[in-house]
Amino acid sequence: MLNSIAFIPDGNRRYARLKGMNLAEAYRLGVKKAWQTIKWLEEYPSVKVGSFYALSLKNLQRHKHELRLLFRIFEKEFERVKESDYFEEKGIRIKFIGRIDMLGKRIQKYIREIEEYTANFSNMLINIALGYDGKREIVDAAVQIARDYKEGKLELEKLDEESFSNYLYNKFPEPDLIIRTSGEQRLSGFLTYMSAYSELYFCNKYWPEFSKQDLDNAIEDYMKRERRFGK
Repeated sequence: MLNSIAFIPDGNRRYARLKGMNLAEAYRLGVKKAWQTIKWLEEYPSVKVGSFYALSLKNLQRHKHELRLLFRIFEKEFERVKESDYFEEKGIRIKFIGRIDMLGKRIQKYIREIEEYTANFSNMLINIALGYDGKREIVDAAVQIARDYKEGKLELEKLDEESFSNYLYNKFPEPDLIIRTSGEQRLSGFLTYMSAYSELYFCNKYWPEFSKQDLDNAIEDYMKRERRFGK
């Protein structure tokens, strides 16, 4: 059963170069595609969790002009979440994962508002990874574990995979399927701890080109696989 699905929406900048369009328009198309994808998932009622790799921690090293452009687009789209009745009608909760503290104050404000607005919606969870890096998440978890142990809040003998996962940025079911666009075949630090047994699907299209048929093909391919989890 497919319960949790994740996306690495890669290829926005290469799509812009291919089509001769400015970067802002390509990013807008990319964000629009993410919203479309959430709606496409309605046809798969077993899917209760969708996760999107919107911006990695390393992406924060990009040129300041590009980051300002991208954050302005994010802010406008986040405003639309509250203006639209869609998320409330569908009961979709939105959570953000990553080093949110490293983002600007304005974007942090939008993040808090969206999380508060959708906090009681429970039909589906959408995770948006911003300023995220899988290795950093594990290190941050280890640091908090050390603090809890020092303060007597944790017995190391009782620490296992399940309890360790409670120290990650957000607790949600591990992705059954991870889809990456653009033809690149790597995870780029996305959900490093949680993707140990995820099935991977690589689509040769750039993210703005990703279609409902591409999603259907990926899920159909997943359904044909036999997941043995090492057994």
